[in-house]
Amino acid sequence: MKEKILKLMRRQSLTRKVILEFFPNEKQTNQVIDELISEGEIVSYNHKLYLPDQLNLVKGKIVAIKDRYSFASIEGKEEDGYIDNHNLNGAFIDDIVYLKPEYSKSYETYEVISIIKRNKKRIIGEVIKTKNGFHLLTKDITDKKFDFIVNKSEVSLFDGYIVSAYVVRQTETKAFVDVLNIIGHKNDPGVDIKRIILSHDADIEFPFEVRSQLKTIPSELKEEDYLSREDFRKHLIVTIDGEDARDFDDAVEVERTINGYLVGVHIADVAHYVTYDSPLDQEALSRGTSIYVTDRVVPMLPVELSNGICSLNPNVDRLVTSCIFEVDNFGNVINSRITKGVICSHGRLTYTYVNKLLKHELNKDEHISEDIDQMLFTLNEVARKIRKRRNRLGALDLDSIELKFICDSNGKPVEVIKRKQDEGEKLIEDLMIVANEVVSRTIENLNLPFAYRIHEQPKSKKIETFIRLSNHLGYHCNFSPLDVTSKDLSDHLSKIDDKNKREILSMVLLRCLAKARYFEENRKHFGLASDSYCHFTSPIRRYPDLLVHRLIDRYIFNKDTSVTNEFKNEVALICENSSIKERRALSIEREVDDLESAKYMEDKIGNVYFGMISGMNANGMFVELENGINGFVDFEDIDDDFYVFDEQYLQAKGRRNGNKYKLGDQVKVLVSKVDIETYSISFVLINDAKSLKMESIKNRRKRKNNGRY
Repeated sequence: MKEKILKLMRRQSLTRKVILEFFPNEKQTNQVIDELISEGEIVSYNHKLYLPDQLNLVKGKIVAIKDRYSFASIEGKEEDGYIDNHNLNGAFIDDIVYLKPEYSKSYETYEVISIIKRNKKRIIGEVIKTKNGFHLLTKDITDKKFDFIVNKSEVSLFDGYIVSAYVVRQTETKAFVDVLNIIGHKNDPGVDIKRIILSHDADIEFPFEVRSQLKTIPSELKEEDYLSREDFRKHLIVTIDGEDARDFDDAVEVERTINGYLVGVHIADVAHYVTYDSPLDQEALSRGTSIYVTDRVVPMLPVELSNGICSLNPNVDRLVTSCIFEVDNFGNVINSRITKGVICSHGRLTYTYVNKLLKHELNKDEHISEDIDQMLFTLNEVARKIRKRRNRLGALDLDSIELKFICDSNGKPVEVIKRKQDEGEKLIEDLMIVANEVVSRTIENLNLPFAYRIHEQPKSKKIETFIRLSNHLGYHCNFSPLDVTSKDLSDHLSKIDDKNKREILSMVLLRCLAKARYFEENRKHFGLASDSYCHFTSPIRRYPDLLVHRLIDRYIFNKDTSVTNEFKNEVALICENSSIKERRALSIEREVDDLESAKYMEDKIGNVYFGMISGMNANGMFVELENGINGFVDFEDIDDDFYVFDEQYLQAKGRRNGNKYKLGDQVKVLVSKVDIETYSISFVLINDAKSLKMESIKNRRKRKNNGRY
């Protein structure tokens, strides 16, 4: 019947009533029409049914919702589409929709015509009591004028409660919801972060089936676990992690050889315990990755595993999948092998300890052992050679800022720290990169389905922006945007002697690069200048790594190289899901960072700071303070002129005085406003000649608002 209906509609658009006349069973026909609409095969618009092509519709996904406008990623288009929120027509964030282009304005906008698939599992909102009953106040789910009406509930509700709910019935302007559970009051410590996590449809608690399976998993190794495994327990092996780490999925060792160094990277054999398609595996796949925020970790695996039998804790036997490789004195891997093993870690070391040791800053009583210390110096030696080789190949070193917030018992941030990579962190990163490459090349040589970590060549349009800005700053680019290599970019940045300008161009380049993702085919890793790369070293916290371990077991140790289309498709779907869940985790972590930044700055209104211009748009510029926190300077709040954003050279220029503000400029700012609800921090520029007082800021804002409304 579906094909018959579609055949009818290929001639012209029809009403539902007309279609029903062609088929004897009205109930069945209505059901099939509804299925075709839900599958996106046909669209209901202005009381008629259409094929998408008849309305020139494009398929997209709602990816961002702001106060007045939204964005959708559109199939086949590089840039996201702009939607005025009154044209969302009841669409929520993450919904798959059909969009109708509108060309009446000076720029292209879209209208949501049909919702193909609802992806929002739950609605997280704040309970608001009105004379008509309870409503939910939500954030960035849909148009803020959209009304979420709470159905009568047996649960007692009060103003300020944050609740989880689901939609029972919906129109284009309102939805009726049932409350699932109360998360807490909005002022309770930690509820704000919990709200962000749940708002992104990330689960915090593990379901009953997972808890039940945990009871069947041993807390220590059994006798049969040692069979057919290489015994590394007498090797001097250690873990090196951050101070607050609780799960240890990688351990390392090294010894000198005639040709250079023999390195062992031992990774927790999580696949031994998380069996395929078990409740644990299904939940890990659904989560995709662990999520790290200020006051908690939302783990991919329950702590009984991640901190227990799977964690390479010191002085206990643990199962591993090991990558053993020999490195010559020029940082080249000259031979390698992958094996199943058993280790017993000789020490849980921290980056703090390793960094102090390598800088010769440890006190005599702080040293753990002479053997471990000597091995750490050797590890650093080989890591530096590996890094030097990678840099010669053109790997890009574009680290972004990571903030750590120290909170009091009420969840209030009292200190913010900019995390930086020191020798210890780089040492581990270098060894993990090599292990990932060795595993990736080994499986690629077998020509079997695999989960690669790919980072594609940047779009030429993006590189044109970088070239234009670099030329403008006086550093001519000798490469083409069409076939640029990472070595071209790396060599170019290394020749820039002005530290400030190098930082600007590094910042711009980072935004020009494609996003790394997981894919079933090898398309190389541009940023690392690697021909073959995967994620193998963190199976406790990333599902792709767990999949890679499972594929290693299948292909190498079980000798199963059978491949079906179903198996290929499954690997491809896992790669796609893992990329989506990775982006979700990043969004949550950034949103929590924005919240904590606003909470930290809340009591600092009126304070003056130095910062650097880190970004610009048509409305103003972003300033990053020396502590890593970002705020926004509205062009309207700059008194001395009317400033216009120059998108071509990423600068703002005053129309009368010709003053310019550019990326990387050092500026002095005053904190003028902090909004915890929107996680926003507002600055105004000040200078030594004319310091601004808070009263003048308030008066200026008051005048401006009076003029608007």
